Amino acid sequence: MKGFLVELLILLSVGVLSIVEGIRLVKAEKLQLYDVLGPGFYNIGMGFVLILVGVIYFISQRRSISDSPKKSAASSEYRIKMGSMVGVLAAYIFLLNYLGYFFSSLLFFILINPIVGFQTWRSNLPVSLTMPVIFYVVFVVWLNMIFPQGIWAGLF
Repeated sequence: MKGFLVELLILLSVGVLSIVEGIRLVKAEKLQLYDVLGPGFYNIGMGFVLILVGVIYFISQRRSISDSPKKSAASSEYRIKMGSMVGVLAAYIFLLNYLGYFFSSLLFFILINPIVGFQTWRSNLPVSLTMPVIFYVVFVVWLNMIFPQGIWAGLF
């Protein structure tokens, strides 16, 4: 129960901070360079999405906690899984500037998907290849965001 409340608090806090930062960016009009959406409104929207996800998470977890017998979230398997996820995320953040977005993301998804449930390479590989492409198309092609290119900066 304690871990659930910490997770909820993190989601809500990051959502509120994102909204506050978005409002600050909108007020600094000089940052709205390329389009109407700009970085401020994006942050505000993502903040509201995080808060909405937090509320949905709260409702779903409350029901599952009351419906099921007590589970120990502190089991060694759970700790290993969480540690692995944090390690993969740290490696992803480190490699982002060196390998660039696409190859770092591809490696990230190949490593994280087995941790979250894709047990076979037959299911892991297509998802791992598809996710970076979808994110690239949405954020770089459609929303004109700048993603790190790493060592590939001059080639693409």
